[in-house]
Amino acid sequence: MSESAFAAFADLAKSDSQVREQVRQAATPMHVVNLAKENGHVFTQATMMKMQAEKMKQLHDDHINEASSWGEALLICFGEHS
Repeated sequence: MSESAFAAFADLAKSDSQVREQVRQAATPMHVVNLAKENGHVFTQATMMKMQAEKMKQLHDDHINEASSWGEALLICFGEHS
């Protein structure tokens, strides 16, 4: 359930520019977990980080190096970094 909740939140961040910007500005994983909870998506920090790590394996280092914040790196992992 936690993984599906995170996937749903990732979709929300892709479609909602306000949420996307809040994720982009997140300094820590806990900031994203709390933002997601405020938007009705409950998952653990561990689940989010595990899913991010899986996605990072598929990306070239140059993509992640473009991130200016932790939240930006998360967005890059899930295909949203405009």
